[in-house]
Amino acid sequence: MKLVFIWHMHQPYYKDLKTGEILMPWVRLHGVKDYLDMLLILDEFPHLRQTFNLVPSLLDQIVDYTANRAEDSHLRLSRKNADNLDDDDKLEILDTFFSAHEPTMIKPYPRYLELLQRARRSSPRQRLNSFSAQDFRDLQFWSNAVWIDPMFRSDARVKPLYAKGRNFDEAAKQTLLDYQIELMTRIIPEHQKRVAAGKIEVSFTPYYHPILPLLVDHEIARTALPQIELPKRRFAHPEDADEQIRRSVALYRSYFGDDRPGMWPSEGSVSESILPLLQQHGIRWIATDEEIYQGSVRLASERGLKLDVAGNGFHRAFSVGDPAQPIGIFFRDHKLSDKIGFVYSGWDADKAAEDLVTNLRELDKLYAAGGEEPVVSIILDGENAWEYYPNDGHDFLRALYSRLEQEKTITTVTPRDLLTGQQPVHHLPSLFPGSWINHNFRVWIGHAEDNAAWDLLTLTRDKLAEIENSPQSPAPEVREFCWQEIYIAEGSDWCWWYGDEHHTDHFRTFDALFRKHLQNVWEALGLEPPPGLLRPIRKLPRLPGIFEPTDFLHPSIDGRQTSFFEWFGAGRIDCNKLGGAMHRADNRIYQVLYGYDDRYVYFRIDFEKDRPANGDGVAVQIEIACLLKAVITIGKTETRMRMLDGSEMAGTLPQARWQQIVEVALPRELLKFDDDKHLYFAVAYLESEKIVERWPEANYIAMELPDPGQSQFWQV
Repeated sequence: MKLVFIWHMHQPYYKDLKTGEILMPWVRLHGVKDYLDMLLILDEFPHLRQTFNLVPSLLDQIVDYTANRAEDSHLRLSRKNADNLDDDDKLEILDTFFSAHEPTMIKPYPRYLELLQRARRSSPRQRLNSFSAQDFRDLQFWSNAVWIDPMFRSDARVKPLYAKGRNFDEAAKQTLLDYQIELMTRIIPEHQKRVAAGKIEVSFTPYYHPILPLLVDHEIARTALPQIELPKRRFAHPEDADEQIRRSVALYRSYFGDDRPGMWPSEGSVSESILPLLQQHGIRWIATDEEIYQGSVRLASERGLKLDVAGNGFHRAFSVGDPAQPIGIFFRDHKLSDKIGFVYSGWDADKAAEDLVTNLRELDKLYAAGGEEPVVSIILDGENAWEYYPNDGHDFLRALYSRLEQEKTITTVTPRDLLTGQQPVHHLPSLFPGSWINHNFRVWIGHAEDNAAWDLLTLTRDKLAEIENSPQSPAPEVREFCWQEIYIAEGSDWCWWYGDEHHTDHFRTFDALFRKHLQNVWEALGLEPPPGLLRPIRKLPRLPGIFEPTDFLHPSIDGRQTSFFEWFGAGRIDCNKLGGAMHRADNRIYQVLYGYDDRYVYFRIDFEKDRPANGDGVAVQIEIACLLKAVITIGKTETRMRMLDGSEMAGTLPQARWQQIVEVALPRELLKFDDDKHLYFAVAYLESEKIVERWPEANYIAMELPDPGQSQFWQV
């Protein structure tokens, strides 16, 4: 077996070109947590080879921090002397400095956890009086310290600070912040060294991470979704796609030599229309998801074209495009990739590593039966997953890499290695248009908010082109500034946060920054921005996919949909819309219904119809949190309830049945509350006692639960 790892390293462009302000800190924070340690861990395993996909706009921002001493708002507030913070500074700090995954990045640090718990007990204004200057200084420290990778905490300058834990002075805080920038200066040179040594391959995306097929012509979205509602203004600018690729290749060559780069097209988004552009710029290979392969096979069959390979397996090296200048293409195994991204963080590191290697061995045997060596591509985000793992994923990665080094039938390679003529490469005569998410482009176009963003982009771009071609054409430096803003606004990240698919606490900032990039174009041209750019596009301030109860429930707990009205009025969690920074494609649970009457709290779990939801070791867990903190585990034949300390719950147990669905009735007498009359809960799906998915991904859903006899639902 040939095993390809591609770690995608990406952040959107957070800088306002006009003011120079960097509005969000994620390049810096992920820079000290994820971009360098991944390389250094790999050094411990000399026989492993991997590929790192570096987005050009990410590299530009790293250079901005290290060469130009740029500061984001979080860094500016962190550097400010805590004795000199004004009320606005303090409110912003209390609102934004706890943006870290609580179980792995806050709870392990007593002082950080203490400050979070105190902040939660009072309103923002009350906190201003209850937090001392020392509290704010310690918060400034820890909101940065937890992002420095554990690998780098043994440095003599910072190791004593982690041990100290609290009561930092200004000098200690500045030492930590300076150390962050120092670490970032190593990121690009360390990649260059390992490319030169042949240890890794570096690939790129188009410059500002656009969805290339939609730039060429957004009508391509209709191939997978014929009824999709598209923006009013048609966007069809292959010249923009060409420029995003051209700039990317130029930057790649400036860092890594005059060579043909590989490319993970943004979000694995491909189409036949982008292939001539890729060939023109000498792109060696691209990669996308396995579902694109399946769609491409169907498309070839519809066209009467034949594949030059027997069987329907996608674990092979392929090529697409003009056979005279073929482009290699690899298809992501999304089951194995998503296990790393979403599943293994809750497992013991050794068991997770062994599970992945076992899956690889089984694939190897499957293809060996046909006399083939499979090519398995594991491709995923190289930064966001690790904050959900203990020890930032180091234990898992070391356990996995040590096993791969010992496996005699598995060889890790880079895509470049497979295109030297030594390995069979099969030509794919068709390429289905879509992304790695559900083999379509719906995340980025089709929702009213997405379409509004595209219309504003098109309106602004058309105005720039009109003026550029008029006698009033602006000066060259103004033209370059305006086009750069257009290319930034073409990035995929803005529409990632529009619509219902994903949620972030920072959606207002993303919305404002997208519109600011376009406003800057109008202002640079001496024009008044249109009104649409001055008001928010994002209309949903609450968590998408969550709907609160509207009536009392009285369901029969039999594991079946007894009648249409049985769960009428229930609250609902739509798991396909409840998304975060990452996106998973293989949900087992598609919705959770919940509600209550005066005696019970009720839960119902529905499964995806095409996903197996039963079998050995399969269970559902409901985590509940109020003054009582417990876990209900529902299997096919048994229901258990235990406290979070592991002790079994005595007395009355929940009623539960699992047939077509899971239904649970939790006696309200078991629940204890303080003044906060909310029950917090989460639902998880388990296989072999391991959490495969959890809804929500982190934290809990809040359900208001008034005292019995006090509940009222007002119907209109």
